[in-house]
This record gives sequence, structure tokens and C-alpha cells, in this order.
Amino acid sequence: MEALISHNLNLEAKVSKQQHAEPISVSDVNVLLDSKIVIAGQNSSDLLYMKTMLEISGFSNIAATNNVEGVMQFLRAGIKDDICDIDLVVLDSNLSDMSAREIRAVLDNFDEWRLIPIISLTQESQWDHAQVLTDLGYGVTSLLYHPMTAESFPPSVMTALAVKKERDLVYQYQNKLEDELATLKVMEARLQYSVEHDDLTGLANRRRLEQALDLSLTQARNFGVNSALFYIDLDRFKVLNDAEGHEAGDALLLQVANTLRSFFSVNDTLVRIGSDEFAVLINNTESNHALSRAEELRCLFDGYSYEYHGHEYHLSASVGVQLITGEDTVTPGDILAHANQACYTAKKRGRNRIHLYSELDREMHTLRHTVQWAPRIRAALKQENFLLEFQPIHSIDSGKVNHYECLLRMKDEDGAVYYPNDFIPVAEAMGLIHQIDLWVVDHAVDVMRTLPKDISIAINLSGNIFLDHNLYPLVEKKFAQTGIDPSRIVFEITETSAISNFEETKEMVIRLRALGCRFALDDFGAGFNSYSYLKHFPVDILKIDGGFITELDSDPVDQLLVKSMIDIAHSLGKKTVAEFVERQSTMDLLVSYGVDYIQGYLIGKPQNKLPSI
Repeated sequence: MEALISHNLNLEAKVSKQQHAEPISVSDVNVLLDSKIVIAGQNSSDLLYMKTMLEISGFSNIAATNNVEGVMQFLRAGIKDDICDIDLVVLDSNLSDMSAREIRAVLDNFDEWRLIPIISLTQESQWDHAQVLTDLGYGVTSLLYHPMTAESFPPSVMTALAVKKERDLVYQYQNKLEDELATLKVMEARLQYSVEHDDLTGLANRRRLEQALDLSLTQARNFGVNSALFYIDLDRFKVLNDAEGHEAGDALLLQVANTLRSFFSVNDTLVRIGSDEFAVLINNTESNHALSRAEELRCLFDGYSYEYHGHEYHLSASVGVQLITGEDTVTPGDILAHANQACYTAKKRGRNRIHLYSELDREMHTLRHTVQWAPRIRAALKQENFLLEFQPIHSIDSGKVNHYECLLRMKDEDGAVYYPNDFIPVAEAMGLIHQIDLWVVDHAVDVMRTLPKDISIAINLSGNIFLDHNLYPLVEKKFAQTGIDPSRIVFEITETSAISNFEETKEMVIRLRALGCRFALDDFGAGFNSYSYLKHFPVDILKIDGGFITELDSDPVDQLLVKSMIDIAHSLGKKTVAEFVERQSTMDLLVSYGVDYIQGYLIGKPQNKLPSI
């Protein structure tokens, strides 16, 4: 620890020395002259004058704009890899849309812009002590007064850029110090974690496994001695852990550890990775023998019995296998990751099985897709990159469009627009769907303010949102703020989502209907329990699943089913909507059946804007 403290002090002294001002060189001046400068003012002649003075003085990278929005566009465009290439902003006080100190406040909210200096130009020709205190107090770097001269303006710009350079260096050195200190803390933690065995089972831990893997790789590459790594995950261990508690789970893990000790040789490296996951490294083995051994291991746990307090549990295990050969150019970490991925694939394909790692495993492609999409969804939520589109729904009774379905889209940073099938499954898997649902409700209700009072909007919701306690207060608040009629909102929920949490969903639906909202059961008929749940689920509208509609005019079975759905819905006092209507012949059949609403490309495609009041 004394050595660590001494090293920290040396680092701080080193950074302090680096931060000490050094004489400026010719190359430093050239760097400053190449700095990117943005000048802004309403008077084009003033801008031209400033730009000319700077260019005569040797500055070569100058951008000009007549308004603050132009400044913000340059700032946004200048960001790359979390760094902004704008080095200085010069603002004339004649800009009416935002003052220099207000822009300073905006810049201070973002790490990419925080260190950018601002020079404020004022029309006042006399010293104003109050103005100086106000502007400089709000973080404006310096003040200049009209009329500007070649003796005052370029030197002030050079000084501000030099200060910016020094601030950048200080910031870099601080980050470097923090990174090195963080690395030292990790090293300290590893030193403290000196024990190479698992506390619970007494087996070797992951660190010991990585050392053994490194040695196995060396033997495979230098001596042609092949090995295999098994990654073992107990199936449904969480059921026992949750039902009986961690004490019962720990007792089972001890029993499993002893079983594995008896099954494998003392020359094999047996470790506990964590929780209910184990691994074993078998040296000097070929692929056929390794797979045969893995199957024997699976059979060992097939129907594995464990009794706790009179309750008997039957377990199994999924085993992932990764072969280690001299041809591989992998690291110990890669081998462990591949074995883990093979185990994940085995579990995804039904559990209680073995699987040899392959780069072509579709399960891993799906998992990587999820991992890649999650940050994009978070960014879209943060940057307001979700969009709403609206598809018209035609009323048979009135003969016109009287409500629209609200459809969600996501715009990526590159401007591409994605549909729900691309990101909703990932959002559901990563726990982001609630935030998306609340965003849709919030923005869709705001859209209602701009629509005629006889127009309604249908909003799609995920099933789990009805378990979120934030939904009801948000809806209640939005109605109070906007003053719109709650009956103009139709919340759509799929039959599958309603069934998954039936009682909780039903309770929330009842509360929202009490506010005046209406509900539609989407994709009706797609599930096996459609009519059973319809009897008890409080909805106002049934949206017949599009699978029954697309070939309705040519499929007698679909015709019979759709007609029966419409008849039953009407007998229960509910309206019906037919989706995916693309042909007039289909619409004519639906009208003859008594359907209430028609939706599909025949009526209209989703659109960005709706008719305003």
C-alpha cells in the first residue's frame, strides 16, 4: 500500500509538471492559426470585416453565420467521437435570438462544448462595470467593444485560443491521471483477491482457469497437445433457489461440486465460474473423446435428484464445448467466452443437451443483435429520435376517416428510419419498453391538441406497461394539461400481452376506462383463448388479426371465421376493426359482414402529419 501511495504522488507531481506553462513555439502558433472559429452576428458587413481581419492575421478556418441556430448547427456538426472541433465562438450582441451568456449556459451542459471559449462583442463603446460582472460571471471568456481594430481583435482571438489550448491540456492530463488511478485501484483489488479457490465449494476459481487455459494454449501450439473446455450450467437452478432460499441453493452447489470431483480426473482443472455455472478443462483429448465425455456428463445430470426439507427437485445440465487446438489464434478469454456461448446455445435449444461451439450459431447472432441495438434505443430515447406516424381508419357508419392508429418509428443517428419489428423485441428483452410506451403516450396525447374534436387516436401499448405504476398518473396528468376528451384515446393491447398478466392488466384497463379512455384488443383471433378472454376482458373494440383478412376474398374458412368474430363482437356490444385491407373486394365482403371500421393500404398508408384544426 505504501508503494501504491508513493506511485500516486509521483503521478500527481508528473501531471503538475506537465501543466506548467512552457514558452510558445512557432508550431504552437501555427496550430492556433489553424483553429476552427465560428463568428456570428446579424450584420453581414461586420461579419465580413471580422473574417477579413482574421484571415489577414493568418487564421484560415473561419465559419460565419447570421443567427444562433447557425452557431448550434456548426457546434453539432463539429462533434466526432465525443470531441468538438470548434475552438472559439465570437458572438456579436446584435444577435436577438439568444445572448452570449445564454449560449454559454447551453454549452456548459455538454462535455463536448464545455471548454469552448466565447468572445462577446458589444455595441457599447464605454466600459460598463455591471455588464462585465454579468457576462463574465456567466462564463463568457472575454468582452470586446465596437468599433474593432486590427490591433485589438486578432490578438484577443489568439489569446482566447491559447487559453483554450491550455484548458484542453489540463483536461487531458486530469483524465489521464484518473485513468491511471483507476488502473491502480483494479491492480489493488486483484492483489487483495489472492485466494485462487471458490469460498463455497473449494473448487478453483476463474483466475486459476485462465492460467490453465494459457498453459493449454501453449502446449497445443508448441507440442500439438489438444484440449477441451466444458462450460456447465445447471438448468432451472433459480427455481430451487427462489423456492427454498439461498441456503438450499448453496447446499445443492456443494453436492454438485462433489459429484463433479468424482466424475473428472485430478488432472482436469475443475472450477466454479459463479452462481450455478462450472467449467472443466480436460487436457490431452481429441474432439470425439471430448464430445463423448460431455455426453456422459449430461447423462450424469439427466434426472439428477436433490432433496431439501422433504421436497425433491430433479435437475439437468446444459454443456457447452470448446475445443483447443494448435491452429487457434485465440486467447484464454476467447476460449472461455466461446464455451459460454456454446452453453447459451444449448440452453436456447431446449436445455439438457451438449453443444459444440460454432461461429454460425444463430442464437449468438440474435444475442449480438440485441447487444448492438440496446444502446441505439437508449440513445433514441435520450435524443428524442422516436417518431410517430398515423394510419387512417375508415368508419363504415359515417363513411369517413374518424380516427388514426398511432405507429412508432425510430430514427437512427445516420438518419435511417426503423420499424417496430427492428427494435421493439430488443426493447422488451432489455427492459426499455416501458420508457418507450410512456414516450408514445406522452407525445400522442400532445398531438391530440392539434386535431379536430371528432378525430380519435389509437395508441399501441405493450402488455407489461400495465404493470408500470407510472402509466396511470401520466395519462391523468396529460388529460388535465391538454383538456382533451379521454374518449378520443383508444389504447390497443394485443391478446397475447393481455393474457400474460391478465389480472393486473385487467385492473389497469378498468382504471383507465374509468377516466373515459377506450380499449381495443389487437390481433384478435390469433390466440387459442380469444373467445374465453373476450368474455372477461373489458374492451370496447376488437381488431381482427390481419392473418384472417389478407386472403379473405378467396378463402372460405377465413370468411366464416371473420363473420363469426364480427357477429360475436356485436352481440357483446363491441365494435370491430379489420386490418390489412388492401383490395376493394375485401372491403366489400367486410361491409356485408357488418364490420364497423376498415384499416389498411386501401384506406391509406401511415403518414407523418395529420389534418390540423
